[in-house]
Amino acid sequence: MTVALLAVVGLSAVEAVSAPAAQALSGSSFDAGNIVSDAVFFNGTTMGVDSVQAFLASHGSNCSTSGGSPCLKDFSQATATRAATSYCLTYNGLASESAAQIIVKVAQACSINPQVLLVMLQKEQGLIDASSTSSYMYRSALGYGCPDTAACDSTYYGFFNQVYSAASQFQSYTKNSSSWSYQPGRVNNILYNPNTSCGSAPVYIQNQATANLYIYTPYQPNAAALANLSGSGDGCSAYGNRNFWVYFNNWFGSPTGGGLLSPSFEGGAVGWAPGNGFVNRVTYNDASIAEDGSWFYASNTPVAGRSIAQDVQYPLTVGNQVTASIWLRSSTSQSFSGRVALWGIGGSTEVTSQSFAVTGSWQQFTLRLPARASAHSSVRLEVYMDQTAGTLYLDNAAMSFGQAPPVKNLISAPGFEGALGDWGPGNGFVNRTAYQDASIAHSGNWFGAANTDVAGRSIAQLLSASPNVGDRYTFSIWVKSSNPAKPFSGHLALWGLGGAQSINSGLDFTTTAVWTRVTATLDITVGGMSALKPEVYMQSTGNTIYLDDGLLSKNLLTAGSFENGSFANWNSGKGTINQAVYSSTATGLPAQDGEYFAATNTTVAGNSLAQTLPRVTMTGDTYTADVWLRSSDLAGTFSGTLALWALGGSVEVGAKDFTVGGGWTQVTVDLPIANEDHTELRFEIYQKTTGNTLFVDGAQVY
Repeated sequence: MTVALLAVVGLSAVEAVSAPAAQALSGSSFDAGNIVSDAVFFNGTTMGVDSVQAFLASHGSNCSTSGGSPCLKDFSQATATRAATSYCLTYNGLASESAAQIIVKVAQACSINPQVLLVMLQKEQGLIDASSTSSYMYRSALGYGCPDTAACDSTYYGFFNQVYSAASQFQSYTKNSSSWSYQPGRVNNILYNPNTSCGSAPVYIQNQATANLYIYTPYQPNAAALANLSGSGDGCSAYGNRNFWVYFNNWFGSPTGGGLLSPSFEGGAVGWAPGNGFVNRVTYNDASIAEDGSWFYASNTPVAGRSIAQDVQYPLTVGNQVTASIWLRSSTSQSFSGRVALWGIGGSTEVTSQSFAVTGSWQQFTLRLPARASAHSSVRLEVYMDQTAGTLYLDNAAMSFGQAPPVKNLISAPGFEGALGDWGPGNGFVNRTAYQDASIAHSGNWFGAANTDVAGRSIAQLLSASPNVGDRYTFSIWVKSSNPAKPFSGHLALWGLGGAQSINSGLDFTTTAVWTRVTATLDITVGGMSALKPEVYMQSTGNTIYLDDGLLSKNLLTAGSFENGSFANWNSGKGTINQAVYSSTATGLPAQDGEYFAATNTTVAGNSLAQTLPRVTMTGDTYTADVWLRSSDLAGTFSGTLALWALGGSVEVGAKDFTVGGGWTQVTVDLPIANEDHTELRFEIYQKTTGNTLFVDGAQVY
């Protein structure tokens, strides 16, 4: 078959926007040197698209369209793709994106808190709470390229352009900190107003995030502005950074410590106390030693395992997450070991912890605790000291709250570690249990076991879910026979329940005493579904099936089967490739999945076809990429590599080399997530063969 070849600053300073009513805030609490913490400012994952859209809808509930200009909650525009830079990851543009999508995607690409961007949109143009909008408000939404002394630069006009440019600029300030007038860790003389006759005052800027605000808006509020937080001060007042602080506090909580008291121990340690028994503790004032500011905390213990802790009252709801960090070092060059823990208290207690062994250099430790089991009324940051010799220094703690990453695996107790979880009989009593034996388990220390006296009975889970028509879910599980001399036969099924009719997909399997992964994929074709049911039917009796590492996850790829000729979100990952989408009807060639398939080739070995997916991941999760491939030349072969990348933070990748002939062949690769801070996944097919064409179908990431 012949395949057609397709080449694939200046800134506004004194805002006229009024701050909201300052709820329980006092101007005396404003710290000009610490307006927002680095941990809060650079956390690009605090809110997802749904959360931002709900926020915009709530704040824009009284907004009405005026003069053809939509309210921010209803705004959308085409966005351009921006290549990765030293400041931001690649931004993949789309034909139409909502304001919420733009804010979240920019936040994740540039690692700037979406809450910061929302506050900036309000303080610059009042877009969040506006009762009506104008084209100018969108044109210069963040005041980027709008100096006090000149007209706005048209280069930066447009909502997306403004949001992306401002976020990128914040990272430019950060990565070129020494090139700017306002720098953290030193005293800076900061004006009260563009009118220099209004005077200035020295400010010790404690962190890069606060420095970024001053570079963007180079004025501090005077006493008059701080005395009337929700209104005007006097003729020498400037309001930009004051309003940022007030909006953030009122909308999202403290921008400096997430509710932590004395996060940098400046002048004291209010809020910190022994967690589980007496320990020695004291604050020291020595800027040459402190990691942040001038003060730090020192502690040691007469009993190993005791701790320093602080409880923060905060309603952490299911689906949200607390992130906490703290800097630690030993008082000497000798190692000091312990653990940092983050607790969700009230409801079903949840905890995450990280061990440490620090020497004489400061190290930062960051923990993330998603609320999965229940809501919590408070959270606790706790530092355990596991030795009695030596002294531990602590400084620059931070805590922030936001949306938790999406749950990757919907199955309860997927690896049977210590429990059966929600695994139970699917259609009649079966024997089932969890065993502990690492020598048998597929991974970890535990595995499940089940058998039945009645062929056709099953072990299953019934999971509440709200899948949409067009979604695709994959259920996979590792199985093996307990008897090396006797295979075990069964049927794997995934059901969609609760709609107008039940739907299911499955396959028969026979396994031996070697672990085998079996997989079923279900396309949601009926609306109103309220549950998913992964189920393993047992056809064999007189034998036992072992189960481990179950997975039920939603496919994340767009147009993985290219149905209706769609090539949405696919592009060249490396170099130039040729690409097209064909139908079985038009070509007479059978697709593997549905009616359509893609074709790609290249003249340069190593070029690739790719799709990048915004995705905040969690350590411990495993993502799987699979795809059906074949050579267009029935007598030839096509070689390449399937890769799944986790981008942002410390890059991770899983890769699988392949060589396929003229028949459809499935290629699969797993990517266990070991590192924090990933914000994207990339599915990529590298093409090693030239002079031939590769057919692609049924691509998934789950």
